[in-house]
Amino acid sequence: MTGEAGQAPSRRSIWGPLGGDFGIRLASALVLFGFALLVVRAGGWYFSAWVALACAIMAIEWERMTQQPFSWAGVVVAALTVAAAVVLATLGRYEWAFAAAGAGAFVMFAHAQASGRHRRWAFALPLYLGVPAIALVWLRSSPEGWLPTLWFLFVVWATDSWAMIAGRVFKGPLLAPRISPKKTWSGFFGGVIGAIGIGAIFAAVAGWAITWPMVAVMTAISLVGQAGDVLESAVKRRFQTKDAGDVIPGHGGFLDRMDSLLAATILYALVRMLAPWIPAGGVLGG
Repeated sequence: MTGEAGQAPSRRSIWGPLGGDFGIRLASALVLFGFALLVVRAGGWYFSAWVALACAIMAIEWERMTQQPFSWAGVVVAALTVAAAVVLATLGRYEWAFAAAGAGAFVMFAHAQASGRHRRWAFALPLYLGVPAIALVWLRSSPEGWLPTLWFLFVVWATDSWAMIAGRVFKGPLLAPRISPKKTWSGFFGGVIGAIGIGAIFAAVAGWAITWPMVAVMTAISLVGQAGDVLESAVKRRFQTKDAGDVIPGHGGFLDRMDSLLAATILYALVRMLAPWIPAGGVLGG
């Protein structure tokens, strides 16, 4: 049998509607998950080094995406700024950490001004990466903080994964057609449901009571995370870029994988400041 124009029909993916790239996406996600599990459990300087390294890679991707011509000077300033903020946060000097991120933003602005580059995008980079990096370090800083931090990461990752799965399986109307040609309303709701489901399963295994405040926080994390994903899609659309990078097989760049985490981390840090018993209800894992 042949298809139209005498060509053989394309082979159907073993993953069905999930697409032919689902296998490599799954494998990459499992590798990243395993590594993240190790550094989150280890905490301290191991965790901080992971955060700083991820931010350095994302600084390269942001610079390549938003600035022409590409400048290593801008990358170095942004990466060193965020690394300094992470070190200061690890030492417990959070006021100095935020000051470092702010100073880096002004240095990036001055560099862009002097070299005739996009000033707003240069200014935004140390803040876009630095503030969530400081928040992540703070979330993991307490001796018992690894389990709530891992729960938070599970909720974010579940949002990303189930949004992709639901969107590919159910398809339907686009969520933001002018910004992203692939994001659908079915994916949006699938992400929220997946976040609540996986977060609740994690809580049950950890021995935490599943409360309505916890469900509300999981929902908020999912919504803000998806907003962060749409924001990065808008930046890519602004600069006519499909992916921020190609370092993660099946996913693109670190920015493509971490965009939802960057946004959701700020929300979760605020939640922990106002309600430190969430998600554990006062019974934190040691």
